[in-house]
Amino acid sequence: MVVVIYAGYKTLQLYALVRGRRAPDGIYDRHHRRSALLVRRTALSLEGLLIKACQFAGSRADILPEAYVEILSELHDRVPPRGFDEIEPWLEKELGRPLSEVFKRLDEVPVAAASLAQVHRGLLHDGRDVAVKVKYPNIERIVATDLASIGFFINCLARIESRFDMRLVLKEISELMPLELDFVCEAAHARRFSGNFAGDDSVRFPVPIEELTTRNVLTMNYIEGTKITDVEAMRAAGIDKQEVARLLTRTYLRQILEHGFFHGDPHPGNLLVRPGPQLVILDLGLAKEFTTRMRAGLVATTAAIAANKPDKVAECLRRLGFRTKSGRGRTLEILGEVFLGQALEARRAYADPAMVERIGDELLSALSKDPLVEAPSDLLLVLRVMGLLSGIGKQLESEVDPLEALMPHIGGVKN
Repeated sequence: MVVVIYAGYKTLQLYALVRGRRAPDGIYDRHHRRSALLVRRTALSLEGLLIKACQFAGSRADILPEAYVEILSELHDRVPPRGFDEIEPWLEKELGRPLSEVFKRLDEVPVAAASLAQVHRGLLHDGRDVAVKVKYPNIERIVATDLASIGFFINCLARIESRFDMRLVLKEISELMPLELDFVCEAAHARRFSGNFAGDDSVRFPVPIEELTTRNVLTMNYIEGTKITDVEAMRAAGIDKQEVARLLTRTYLRQILEHGFFHGDPHPGNLLVRPGPQLVILDLGLAKEFTTRMRAGLVATTAAIAANKPDKVAECLRRLGFRTKSGRGRTLEILGEVFLGQALEARRAYADPAMVERIGDELLSALSKDPLVEAPSDLLLVLRVMGLLSGIGKQLESEVDPLEALMPHIGGVKN
């Protein structure tokens, strides 16, 4: 898959070099679509981490070609599920008793299936409507194989195309995956998020049922809602997409800059909307906590970006643990632009493709001259979150002014 897609794009680049002009858009569009279909087919065949990567890519409507978003976004919540004949004995083994003793009813057809688990709706004998999230048997072995395979290609790409050195990203993925594979940890995250937003009825999280939760099974209350990027369904339900965009922005700014504990996987399949509007956040395994020092540093960095002080941005990022090979600040200044500067410059909550291309080219050039050698995984995850939210903002046609949204959090910071 990697070789076919890479060779296709290099061929189009060679065409441009020989002919002295870019290949027609139609040729690029066809290759985008063929590539996206190949990626989806490969992901469905191999499962595991490749599906999760596709979910991320399918959320980036702000920077990826339409074909990738259209095709890969199908994997947000429409991954082919495992058969119930495979799930039932695994579930009974985890719960330690026959399912009939636990559930009055458990639907055999899942309501959602994703990269690591699928969710079945059920009814307990006491009348509670529940969602039962079941991790796939042997998924941990598949993930370990995926990490080794992805690591191989990332190392090869770093040697062939030095501008695309993603070994720091691989390190981050390796550190974060255990969080998503432990449902006891996810249940604890759900309780903490609920506590952080206590008294705020506009944000809701599933409530875990302790006695029916193990490392491989998570039972929680069932919450219905509309997928956050289903604009037509929201309109039919009388939900204003601009109010949703404002609520989404406010919720994640509070998590990152106020609570210092944030959800790291806000792709559209994990975000539902209810009338009000009310935001429902699901799949809470991937969450990170900042130390007080880290949170203060992030607020200071954000303030420096908002004040358009590149030297101060670089200084703040150094204090947070970013290091370049030379120790100079240009790469860090551009990283600050990628992090937030482009949104502040455009005064909207999603990236402009032309600006992304410009800053992306600058960043790749800077990285080739002075690469990052160290970066805190917590902040790499923040960059991922910002990217996902930018993609959703694009689909909602968000009119949120990022600077206005940030001011309550950074107004008191001096630069």
